[in-house]
Amino acid sequence: MRVVDGGETLARQTGLLDARRRPIRGLPNRLTTGSRDDLAAIWRGAFLARGTLTDPGRSAALEVVCPGNEAAMALVGAAGRLRIPAKAREVRGVHRVVIREGEAIAAMLRLMGAADAVAAWEELRQRREVRATANRLVNFDDANLRRSAQAAVAACARVERALEILGDEVPDHLRYAGELRLGHRDASLDELGHYADPPMTKDAVAGRIRRLLAMADKRASDLGIPGTDANLPPEFDE
Repeated sequence: MRVVDGGETLARQTGLLDARRRPIRGLPNRLTTGSRDDLAAIWRGAFLARGTLTDPGRSAALEVVCPGNEAAMALVGAAGRLRIPAKAREVRGVHRVVIREGEAIAAMLRLMGAADAVAAWEELRQRREVRATANRLVNFDDANLRRSAQAAVAACARVERALEILGDEVPDHLRYAGELRLGHRDASLDELGHYADPPMTKDAVAGRIRRLLAMADKRASDLGIPGTDANLPPEFDE
């Protein structure tokens, strides 16, 4: 937009020129020290002129491109008086003011009067947060399942080796626990306790298997032969 007639008067009235007709760098003092409504209006005008709003997510941002560092710092100060955190940064010679926190972005949009934009942005943010939470839970469950499967494979491999090392010297109650582990390879310790006859607690099952492995490892050490970890697959660490 170009104003030809009365342009200088308009520039002085809007604070673009001082009383000596010199260009104002940044924003006029009477604006930056004005009321909350004035500060919100400053941000509304700056955003309408050179502002962008990215979709909610890890890189969400409300950003305004400024003509210089003074204007950027004035906008940061105005946001601070509105109790909204904003930062000025320079990228390739371009000065920008950025608001990154989701709550702060929503608050600034409300102050600027963009109620519909806030509602749409918040709805999109909530959908993405729900999706991200669901993905984290799925990944967490998958990781737990992988760890449980690895632990079961390792336990079965060590029990087989323990029974092989001890042979007929295995106490009956420890042999029973080992055979219970081998008979239900995918079961948890709690499930193994339910399969036992009579039923046992998972701590009792774990204790018997632990004693079986310790006895076998001691026997292997005395004989100078590989212990219970000899049968572990290469991808498993002790």
